[in-house]
Amino acid sequence: MEFTDATYSWIGKTVLIVEDNETSNIYFEAALRKTKANLLWAKNGLDAVEIAKKNENIDLILMDINMPKMDGIEATKIIKSLYPNVIIVVQTAFILSGEERLCQEAGCDEFITKPIRLKYLLDTIDHYLGKKEK
Repeated sequence: MEFTDATYSWIGKTVLIVEDNETSNIYFEAALRKTKANLLWAKNGLDAVEIAKKNENIDLILMDINMPKMDGIEATKIIKSLYPNVIIVVQTAFILSGEERLCQEAGCDEFITKPIRLKYLLDTIDHYLGKKEK
Protein backbone atom coordinates (compact mmCIF):
# COMPACT_ATOMS: atom_id res chain seq x y z
CA MET A 1 0.00 0.00 0.00
CA GLU A 2 1.39 3.36 -0.96
CA PHE A 3 2.24 6.00 1.64
CA THR A 4 0.09 9.07 2.20
CA ASP A 5 1.04 11.85 4.61
CA ALA A 6 -2.50 13.13 5.11
CA THR A 7 -4.77 12.10 7.96
CA TYR A 8 -8.38 11.58 7.00
CA SER A 9 -11.06 11.66 9.69
CA TRP A 10 -14.63 10.67 8.94
CA ILE A 11 -15.90 10.11 12.45
CA GLY A 12 -19.67 9.76 12.40
CA LYS A 13 -19.72 8.84 8.68
CA THR A 14 -20.80 5.45 7.36
CA VAL A 15 -19.24 3.86 4.30
CA LEU A 16 -20.68 0.75 2.65
CA ILE A 17 -18.08 -1.25 0.73
CA VAL A 18 -19.62 -3.49 -1.93
CA GLU A 19 -17.00 -5.90 -3.19
CA ASP A 20 -16.97 -9.63 -3.91
CA ASN A 21 -13.17 -9.95 -4.08
CA GLU A 22 -11.54 -10.77 -0.73
CA THR A 23 -8.20 -9.17 -1.68
CA SER A 24 -9.95 -5.91 -2.52
CA ASN A 25 -11.83 -6.08 0.78
CA ILE A 26 -8.54 -6.40 2.66
CA TYR A 27 -7.17 -3.38 0.77
CA PHE A 28 -10.24 -1.24 1.53
CA GLU A 29 -10.23 -2.25 5.19
CA ALA A 30 -6.56 -1.36 5.56
CA ALA A 31 -7.04 1.91 3.65
CA LEU A 32 -10.08 3.07 5.62
CA ARG A 33 -9.38 1.71 9.11
CA LYS A 34 -7.60 4.86 10.35
CA THR A 35 -10.32 7.22 9.08
CA LYS A 36 -12.61 6.15 11.95
CA ALA A 37 -15.55 5.85 9.54
CA ASN A 38 -18.14 3.21 10.33
CA LEU A 39 -17.58 0.50 7.70
CA LEU A 40 -20.27 -1.82 6.39
CA TRP A 41 -19.67 -4.68 3.95
CA ALA A 42 -21.63 -6.36 1.16
CA LYS A 43 -20.39 -9.12 -1.16
CA ASN A 44 -22.81 -8.39 -4.02
CA GLY A 45 -25.32 -5.85 -5.26
CA LEU A 46 -28.31 -7.67 -3.79
CA ASP A 47 -26.78 -7.58 -0.33
CA ALA A 48 -25.88 -3.91 -0.83
CA VAL A 49 -29.50 -3.01 -1.54
CA GLU A 50 -30.66 -4.89 1.57
CA ILE A 51 -28.00 -3.26 3.77
CA ALA A 52 -28.88 0.19 2.38
CA LYS A 53 -32.57 -0.39 3.19
CA LYS A 54 -31.65 -1.23 6.80
CA ASN A 55 -29.12 1.62 7.20
CA GLU A 56 -30.54 4.92 5.99
CA ASN A 57 -27.53 6.74 7.47
CA ILE A 58 -25.02 5.50 4.85
CA ASP A 59 -23.02 8.50 3.62
CA LEU A 60 -21.01 6.89 0.83
CA ILE A 61 -20.95 3.58 -1.04
CA LEU A 62 -17.89 2.13 -2.76
CA MET A 63 -19.60 -0.02 -5.40
CA ASP A 64 -17.92 -2.71 -7.47
CA ILE A 65 -19.48 -3.29 -10.90
CA ASN A 66 -18.95 -6.97 -11.70
CA MET A 67 -20.46 -9.09 -8.92
CA PRO A 68 -22.63 -12.17 -8.57
CA LYS A 69 -26.40 -12.05 -7.86
CA MET A 70 -26.77 -8.37 -8.86
CA ASP A 71 -24.21 -6.15 -10.56
CA GLY A 72 -23.19 -2.75 -9.28
CA ILE A 73 -25.06 -0.81 -11.97
CA GLU A 74 -28.41 -2.38 -11.07
CA ALA A 75 -27.70 -1.99 -7.34
CA THR A 76 -26.80 1.68 -7.89
CA LYS A 77 -30.09 2.32 -9.71
CA ILE A 78 -32.12 0.77 -6.88
CA ILE A 79 -30.20 2.47 -4.06
CA LYS A 80 -30.30 5.88 -5.77
CA SER A 81 -34.08 5.51 -6.28
CA LEU A 82 -34.43 4.97 -2.52
CA TYR A 83 -31.76 7.42 -1.33
CA PRO A 84 -30.97 9.96 -4.06
CA ASN A 85 -28.49 11.86 -1.85
CA VAL A 86 -26.21 8.93 -0.99
CA ILE A 87 -22.83 9.24 -2.70
CA ILE A 88 -21.90 6.22 -4.82
CA VAL A 89 -18.33 5.79 -6.01
CA VAL A 90 -18.11 3.01 -8.57
CA GLN A 91 -14.87 1.07 -8.64
CA THR A 92 -14.05 -1.57 -11.21
CA ALA A 93 -11.16 -3.57 -12.61
CA PHE A 94 -12.70 -3.78 -16.05
CA ILE A 95 -13.29 -0.78 -18.28
CA LEU A 96 -15.79 -1.84 -20.90
CA SER A 97 -16.87 0.41 -23.71
CA GLY A 98 -19.62 2.67 -22.42
CA GLU A 99 -19.37 1.34 -18.85
CA GLU A 100 -18.61 4.74 -17.34
CA ARG A 101 -21.64 6.24 -19.13
CA LEU A 102 -23.86 3.39 -17.83
CA CYS A 103 -22.63 4.06 -14.31
CA GLN A 104 -23.40 7.76 -14.61
CA GLU A 105 -26.85 7.02 -16.00
CA ALA A 106 -27.46 4.68 -13.06
CA GLY A 107 -26.69 7.58 -10.71
CA CYS A 108 -23.12 7.05 -9.58
CA ASP A 109 -21.26 10.15 -8.46
CA GLU A 110 -17.68 9.05 -9.23
CA PHE A 111 -15.97 6.33 -11.26
CA ILE A 112 -12.53 4.97 -10.33
CA THR A 113 -10.59 2.07 -11.82
CA LYS A 114 -8.53 -0.67 -10.21
CA PRO A 115 -5.80 -0.90 -9.28
CA ILE A 116 -6.86 1.91 -6.98
CA ARG A 117 -4.17 4.26 -5.75
CA LEU A 118 -4.53 4.87 -2.02
CA LYS A 119 -4.19 8.67 -2.09
CA TYR A 120 -6.66 8.96 -4.99
CA LEU A 121 -9.16 6.75 -3.16
CA LEU A 122 -8.88 8.72 0.08
CA ASP A 123 -8.96 12.10 -1.66
CA THR A 124 -12.05 11.05 -3.63
CA ILE A 125 -13.88 9.95 -0.51
CA ASP A 126 -12.69 13.00 1.41
CA HIS A 127 -14.10 15.26 -1.29
CA TYR A 128 -17.55 14.06 -0.20
CA LEU A 129 -17.13 13.21 3.49
CA GLY A 130 -14.88 15.69 5.15
CA LYS A 131 -11.77 17.71 5.53
CA LYS A 132 -8.30 16.25 5.57
CA GLU A 133 -5.71 17.45 8.02
CA LYS A 134 -2.03 17.78 7.10
